Amino acid sequence: MEERRKLPRKYLMAYSSVYEQSTGKMLGYLSDLTLAGLMVIGKEKLEIGRETEIRIDLPEIPVFKENSLQISVRIIWVQPDIDPRLNNIGFNFIELSEEQKPIILEMIETYEFRRADNG
Repeated sequence: MEERRKLPRKYLMAYSSVYEQSTGKMLGYLSDLTLAGLMVIGKEKLEIGRETEIRIDLPEIPVFKENSLQISVRIIWVQPDIDPRLNNIGFNFIELSEEQKPIILEMIETYEFRRADNG
């Protein structure tokens, strides 16, 4: 499959819980994050193309004034995880507010995996 990502992928060291805002149902754990979207690892197999609002639990660090972030998203893909009981779910942000962007950037900066370049 051709890689269409325009922004570099960041794999997070800390896994934050992700919930569907309308139902309160846990969708899984945040595992990948950019300013364009996110990936969640969870048990659900969601409908591609569906739009929803999610809530991401934020890590308890002083920079975050809130304990969660609500964002409107579109489900863009669902793939089986290495663990057959789980799915990887890709979401695009429908719109990020100017207040949400620095929070996302702080999460990426603080919690990304530090991967060595192997040339």
